[in-house]
Amino acid sequence: MKKGMLLSLLSAVCLLASCNGGGDVQAVTQTGFINVGITMYEPMDYFGDDGETVIGFDADLTREFATSLGVTARFVPIAWDSKILELTSKKIDLIWNGMTITDELRQSIDLSLPYATNYQCVVAKSSRISEFVSADSLKSLKVAVEAGSAGEKAVSDLVKPNAVTSQEAALLEVKAGTSDCAVVDVTMANAIVGKGDFTGLATVASNKISYEKEDFGVGARKNSDLTPKLNSFFKDKYNDGTLTKLGEKYGVAVNDEAFRA
Repeated sequence: MKKGMLLSLLSAVCLLASCNGGGDVQAVTQTGFINVGITMYEPMDYFGDDGETVIGFDADLTREFATSLGVTARFVPIAWDSKILELTSKKIDLIWNGMTITDELRQSIDLSLPYATNYQCVVAKSSRISEFVSADSLKSLKVAVEAGSAGEKAVSDLVKPNAVTSQEAALLEVKAGTSDCAVVDVTMANAIVGKGDFTGLATVASNKISYEKEDFGVGARKNSDLTPKLNSFFKDKYNDGTLTKLGEKYGVAVNDEAFRA
């Protein structure tokens, strides 16, 4: 093979590895930072009492993972329906924000071990909860969801949902009366519904309207060398009790099955 052709081939291979995330560990260690895409989602990632520091189940784990790599975590707010573009364009290095694992996502990105579980639930004004007796109750209603979320997918066969920028925005739609209900993560609903800005809202009982269990995972670029690092990290944090303690602290259901297999 001619030298020029060999150099071109090597350059192409290097470019492919870069696009697919093969050298992500080296890249973040060189910069000293790992950029993690999030939305404000209590109890996974949200502002603490100082209004500046991001805390939560995912945030605490993110910082520990960054420390294990010898770098600092930077939390980057993203639009959830643009998360894949943000990752593949390298604006962020990971999507780590209570993200539901789906077959569709697997086609585009790497996914970590399923470290926590979740399911979708319906939230409405407390005064209207009795109206919700089955999933069919949503058919004639305006249903708010976060664009690109599992909640949007859960109801899209039944209604054309009102897709907004975040799950909190979906709940505010209900509070304002501009939507009849919202479909959001039960993990979030358990943390904030009926409190503060969301006083007057309530969650429909799961024996009335229920959705399938979901698994949360962290997203990385295809073939990223961050993925095996993440999986080793999660196993270590499960074995040393960190995941369980954080789950109890923030009210998140840890996926024990994933680590006992």
